[in-house]
Amino acid sequence: MSATAGTATIPRWRRAARWAALAVFAVLWFGGVATAWLGVERADAGRLASLFLLTAGLIVLLGERTTGGALSLVCVAALGFAVEALGVHTGFPFGRYAYTDALRPQLLGVPLVMGPAWVVLVAFSSDAAASLKLRGWIATVFAALLTTAADLVIDPLAANRLGYWRWEEAGGYYGIPFVNFAGWLLTALVSCRLLGARENPWAGFAGAAIMLFFALLALAHSLTFVALVGLALCAAPLVRRARPATLSCGKTYR
Repeated sequence: MSATAGTATIPRWRRAARWAALAVFAVLWFGGVATAWLGVERADAGRLASLFLLTAGLIVLLGERTTGGALSLVCVAALGFAVEALGVHTGFPFGRYAYTDALRPQLLGVPLVMGPAWVVLVAFSSDAAASLKLRGWIATVFAALLTTAADLVIDPLAANRLGYWRWEEAGGYYGIPFVNFAGWLLTALVSCRLLGARENPWAGFAGAAIMLFFALLALAHSLTFVALVGLALCAAPLVRRARPATLSCGKTYR
């Protein structure tokens, strides 16, 4: 495959949009961490959280250089949303749960930002797999396990402290049923296979930032184990060699 196959110079408007999304993301990131550590309750916390996830998804999508890669990310978002809708109505594959009104807008009982949320985590994991030069099913399994590990950090806070959704029956991991993680692994296997091992430093950044965000929130709420897992996952993008972020074919990101 040639170095330029399927790629194009990123238009100026797209770069501007990416940096604008990054600026909003940064403000929300620091604001969310400060709010948690100061113990401040905000009436608009749910709307801000929705915007936070949306901008993270935009950063990943705008950081993808190829049309095929962008379409794959859109497919991952659609798949993630569809599985969430299936989950809230049937209990498969995550167990029985329901979203609260915190995250808006919603469709079929699922916040629309769940699509971008899945995109960020799957792209983050796929970037880590690509950085390790993994290919095929080895890359898929690695990325799926990494995506599932991310849920060990997110769920104890999102479901319990932040109240984004509620489980019908409490489970053994901070009130989360273990079937949830089996469902995550199954969904992640399909999503990561669909996306493939793709280097996208912007996905590595956005995913690591979200892991650090939840790790710091976990520390604020004295969830030490959750915080340690989150901090460990932050290191995933660091597996990249100490060199400018490039595609394996040699194309430099700008």
